[in-house]
Amino acid sequence: AAGVDVPDVSVGSTPAMSAVESLDGVTEARPGNYAFFDHMQCVLGSCEPVDVAVSVLTSVVSRMPHHSVVDAGALAMSKDPGPDRGAGMGPIYDEERPGRLHPSLQLASVSQEHGVVNRPLAVGTRLRVMPNHSCLTVACFDEYHVVRGGTVVDRWKIWRSR
Repeated sequence: AAGVDVPDVSVGSTPAMSAVESLDGVTEARPGNYAFFDHMQCVLGSCEPVDVAVSVLTSVVSRMPHHSVVDAGALAMSKDPGPDRGAGMGPIYDEERPGRLHPSLQLASVSQEHGVVNRPLAVGTRLRVMPNHSCLTVACFDEYHVVRGGTVVDRWKIWRSR
């Protein structure tokens, strides 16, 4: 109406891409972490835990009376406190119920190279942690290990250039 030519229409945000029914008239979409999802998107209602395509596999390296120490810290998970600030650095999947989160386990805190899980677990136990924010977590790695049914089927290099 003001006579300004608008040759492109650009939209963004993962929650919007999860709900949109049509992109008619849109010339560019910037869907954020829509390809991966993460804990933040689960809390927002954009997806369910089974839809999250990125997780970090970690192992318990020490058992204490009230918690466990794992080999995934800030260098693997980032330090993003997530949607529920103070509620932990990432929920943990329940391996007995694929695609669902464990009702009582979480990565409670992280230091540079280690994380603290809120319960004592046997040394060697493997846990899959859902990142609070997948973009920050993915930036900590050089490749994806593509997993299908518990088996690594491929590795994809994460390409970066500046």
